[in-house]
Amino acid sequence: METATHVMRGAAGELIRVEEFGEPDGKPLLVHAGSPGSRRLFRPDAELAAREFGLRLLSYDRPGYGGRPRRLDRRIADAISDVRCVAGELGIERLGVWGFSGGGSYALACAALLPDLVTGAAVFACFAPYGSPGLDICGDWPQESRREVDLFFTDRPTAREIWRQDAARQFATLGTPEGWMARWGDAAGTDDARSWEVACHLAAVQRDCLTQGDDGWWDDWAAILTPWGCDLTSVDVPVQLWHGARDRAVPVANGHWLAAHVPGIKAHFLEPEDHTNIEHNNREAAYAWLSGLA
Repeated sequence: METATHVMRGAAGELIRVEEFGEPDGKPLLVHAGSPGSRRLFRPDAELAAREFGLRLLSYDRPGYGGRPRRLDRRIADAISDVRCVAGELGIERLGVWGFSGGGSYALACAALLPDLVTGAAVFACFAPYGSPGLDICGDWPQESRREVDLFFTDRPTAREIWRQDAARQFATLGTPEGWMARWGDAAGTDDARSWEVACHLAAVQRDCLTQGDDGWWDDWAAILTPWGCDLTSVDVPVQLWHGARDRAVPVANGHWLAAHVPGIKAHFLEPEDHTNIEHNNREAAYAWLSGLA
């Protein structure tokens, strides 16, 4: 099997690029990449999904990524127009959705708003809607990170400039595999989630997303912190969540809020896992579950 790329028109007339891997008669699974994240699928994961579980993986560039124009003031729920476009163009009547980190929010929105299309949602280490009653989205983040969230609401131009500077610094290091290995420190190469192959993939994703600027990444963050445009307490399709207890990127408080408020959700909180390995370590369980949904 080879990776295929489709180019189609979005609801606003812009071009959307979609990557696909798997047999044409496989069960479709739409992957919402993390943030920043492009349509680029990790080939070993796609091969595993197709070979062992009969899945057909699809992923697309959100606005602001992969050369696609940004969409000002986009909300989490705005992703459903893209998902309907992709499904309609490819003749798909039912599909599963998958989301890691920043992509998990979009998968949850699809579960809430597209029950006629979505069979189930598998999400990993994702945020809950900011401002929800009982939610401390910052969890165990240090005060410096909490101040960044506060600054988003009190002085957004300054928050935007700080984000731009941070993105430039990140791209300078994480746009290379060596930068990822250095980021992982002593843990680099100690498991499959921190391998050289993964580092090469993540560096390529960074180049997809940040070579032409950080607008897509900023817009993802702004969408997390503003009303999502969907009600997760009304979800009526199966959802499973995996969140590592040692996650320092997306506080596990978000996962606990989702576990308490998304109807029927099955949540897994795993002590050994962190943000880097939660998806990799539980991908087979998620693939098996999604492949069994009607």
